[in-house]
Amino acid sequence: MSSNVELQYKLLLYLDKRRVLTEMANSCESFLDQCVDKTTNKFPPLRHLLEIDVMDLYNDFPELGDFLIQKPLQFQHICNKILFACINSIDSENNNIQLMQVATILRLKCIPQVLSNEKKPYYEGIMLRKGLLLDISKPNSYVFHTVWSCPEGCEGNEVILQFIPKTPPKCYVCRSVLFENSGLRRCGEKVNATFLSNELLPRKYNIVDDLISKLNIGNTYNIHVVVLKSIKIVWSVEESVTLPAPMTYPIPEDIVQLFETCEGVPWKFIYCLACLIGVRVCPLHCYMHVKINLLLSLVSVKANLLIGSSIINILVTGHETKYVSEIITAAIKFANRSVYLGTNSDVQLSMIGGSGGICILPLSLYRSNQKQLAFILKTLETGVISMDNSEIKSKCAVWGLSNDSKTPFNNLSSVFDIVCRNYGQDFDDVAEFMLKGALEREKITENEVKALNDLMVYINLIAGINVSLDKSAESLLKSYFLSARRESTKVATIGSIGALVTVSLTSARLCRRSVATIDDALFAIWLHVCGSPHPRFAPEEYLQTPPSIHELEENMTKFKDWLEQFTGINFT
Repeated sequence: MSSNVELQYKLLLYLDKRRVLTEMANSCESFLDQCVDKTTNKFPPLRHLLEIDVMDLYNDFPELGDFLIQKPLQFQHICNKILFACINSIDSENNNIQLMQVATILRLKCIPQVLSNEKKPYYEGIMLRKGLLLDISKPNSYVFHTVWSCPEGCEGNEVILQFIPKTPPKCYVCRSVLFENSGLRRCGEKVNATFLSNELLPRKYNIVDDLISKLNIGNTYNIHVVVLKSIKIVWSVEESVTLPAPMTYPIPEDIVQLFETCEGVPWKFIYCLACLIGVRVCPLHCYMHVKINLLLSLVSVKANLLIGSSIINILVTGHETKYVSEIITAAIKFANRSVYLGTNSDVQLSMIGGSGGICILPLSLYRSNQKQLAFILKTLETGVISMDNSEIKSKCAVWGLSNDSKTPFNNLSSVFDIVCRNYGQDFDDVAEFMLKGALEREKITENEVKALNDLMVYINLIAGINVSLDKSAESLLKSYFLSARRESTKVATIGSIGALVTVSLTSARLCRRSVATIDDALFAIWLHVCGSPHPRFAPEEYLQTPPSIHELEENMTKFKDWLEQFTGINFT
């Protein structure tokens, strides 16, 4: 590494090239003007906020970038001396400014992840921490500037510190214990922020002054800290933003072939994709309504994270929920994160902790904590999580289970976007599958692992596609909604139209299209009718998910004919 003098010289060149020295000079002139106007304020602090683009610094002076990452405190000290030199160059004869009065507050941006040490922390270097912001305390003050004087009045022995020491300093001349001029103390604001780290352990950091405004509960951040022996100093907080993949990005070859085989028909293609969920729990063709809806919800959550689209919340009802719970456990492996809400869990923190992922209600609704349930239902209806003094937008999908005979509220579809009804029609096939699995333990094959990885990759790639609704799909959804409202307002609630649109858009997104067509609207309506309580609008035989894709196509053809009569719209 270059000598300290060479590094200071290069830093001067960089700051001058980026016109930072001019900004420092302007801050110094403003500071000196205030000192003249307020002569009673002795030893006032000068703090200059300096933001450095680390990638830009590396581009001009790589060794200077290494010095910043490895020894940030020394880097900051050099910046302090440069700021001190600026103020002396303006008025060196009449001012009595000391070095400890000036401080450069460094804020870093665009720090390459490969440079900051995340796994093996070391003292004094800049380390990267990632976390989901769970909670922010109320602001309180902290001291950043103190002045200490000698009780004997020794001349020139005032001591300036940028903190409050544990033990008061002593006079350099008479060795008396100094006292603090409390009237000259300067304070800033700080909050205690709790982040959920990748290790699923909460970490707390003190965030100060200008960084507080960057914090929003439920967002994920990159936190750059300097760890000393007893404290951690946060230097920068940057929101972690995932950018959507471009439409031209290649997708797995097997998915492409599957799409071509299904001829791009949404219910065929999505049916085949959903078969991959829970392959070790039940046969491929079992619980297909559940698998399809879980797949749609997974895509909607990731789309919400990337482009802010609506989230699909699911409630699975029926007499048998054991296998559904296992399928849900298999499905959450495709999500960024998941949270199980226990009976004694903090419901607010659980839903915030599930941001960008899934919040799961493992118990049937009638057995859940009623206060928790009321909070969740209110959140699903309003779309916001109520905090003590604020509200934040909900960013997680809720997956719940229920038993129809003991449901604590009547109108499920007014709260959950999709109600998936299951009455154990696949029980015999699942029992045979489990018995066979117990007798013959099959190892996970490479093809199975590859298929699951391909599905995960595909979901991540298509989640950022912006989708619009074409006129034919819009007309069909409106006609169905009005016709269903005439049949029963409890089944087709006001919120149903929004859910139908969201499912249609998600169906098109899964098919990698930017426009939702009438086929997507038909698929969304089919799922909605399948979730309707008895008696259903359409004949029961049209609403089953048969083990064969060809039988499913026959069912959808018959359902389409019924829908034409129900809505009065001709699909041809």
